[in-house]
Amino acid sequence: MIPTQPTALLALASLYRRAKAGREGTSADFIADMRELLSAAASTDGDARVRADEDLRRAEHESGGLLTLDRHPRDPNIIYKVRLRPAGEDWLFQRIGQPTPTAQRTELAAWFRGQAEEAAPHPGWQAWLLDLSGRAQAGKSVLPFERDNPALNTELLRVTAAVLTWPEESLIRYASAVICGDSKRLQALEPRLLLALRAITGDPATTLETFQILQAPRSVMLHGPLVLDLPGGTLDLGLLGGPVAISGTDLESASAIRCAAAACLTVENESVFRELAKRNLPILLVHTSFPGAATRHLLSHLPATLPCHHFGDADPAGFDILRDLREKTRRHFQALGMHFRPSPAALPLTEVERKSIARLLASPVLADVHADLQAMLDHGTKGNFEQESLGQAGLRLVAACFS
Repeated sequence: MIPTQPTALLALASLYRRAKAGREGTSADFIADMRELLSAAASTDGDARVRADEDLRRAEHESGGLLTLDRHPRDPNIIYKVRLRPAGEDWLFQRIGQPTPTAQRTELAAWFRGQAEEAAPHPGWQAWLLDLSGRAQAGKSVLPFERDNPALNTELLRVTAAVLTWPEESLIRYASAVICGDSKRLQALEPRLLLALRAITGDPATTLETFQILQAPRSVMLHGPLVLDLPGGTLDLGLLGGPVAISGTDLESASAIRCAAAACLTVENESVFRELAKRNLPILLVHTSFPGAATRHLLSHLPATLPCHHFGDADPAGFDILRDLREKTRRHFQALGMHFRPSPAALPLTEVERKSIARLLASPVLADVHADLQAMLDHGTKGNFEQESLGQAGLRLVAACFS
């Protein structure tokens, strides 16, 4: 039978691990406040408190001066601090039968170095792992890994390598089932994976989509006079009465994308997009919020002289979409119907929204809408911002612009 270790020493070891002394090593004494130690040991009163005091006094005697107790100068029975000398780490962790934090740092650093010697799935792989090895040895953060979770670390490294070498465009659930044996595991690991992938590539914009793993099919919903010259023939979308979703793969395979529209109008909300599609205006309608790869590909192949407009919500998020469209397509999308509309029922701006407006006001690509953004900020609300709230008036506004 394994003897029960003193609760007070287990708590002291736990506090030590979490402190800078345990994370990075130290040349100074580690000092634990007695009240904090007793709380961590669940020994603040009664028999548990008596046993904790006895265990600490016994440990002081057994440690040969490596663990000492600071006592009250007027009452030596009162312990107010527990002091562990720098050389006491080995003694403490051997006493409770656990590996020392120093040994764990060394083991983790060696694991990272060993993995760096394996076949590299990406040019940045080895440097990333060697950097993690150095960080582990120094007791610094090893995110997205964990210091004391080897099972997670092994899984994350394997999954990262598989993502880096994923061979073809697939939805995330399918890729997850193949890589992890669980269709939802990749999504659960995604925050950690993104940290890993961005560190390896050196690109903060890297996503799973960079490696052909998609959250949703790459496609764009549109309506209007657009013709695609595909390997198997010509597809005239202008013959269709309703909206249609075209995959990014088909757009990329088209040898030519021809558009006879008078203008292009991107629409943020699908309900409004579908209402406008019913009116068969002589324009190309494109449904988009922040434009994905398929939408960007389509917009980049439209005639350079084609006028472009955007009809979206008049809130910080809506104007951010306008900014994103302009920056990523390098086209000047004219804002349509996006004006600040005061409303007594509007909720106050949140601090996040205020910061977003300040960022948008600093963007030179939004100079023409700064007045509406400033009005929103001055009023302290988003106003009546949803494009659906314009109702028939909004649809008539669009129709009047393009009829």
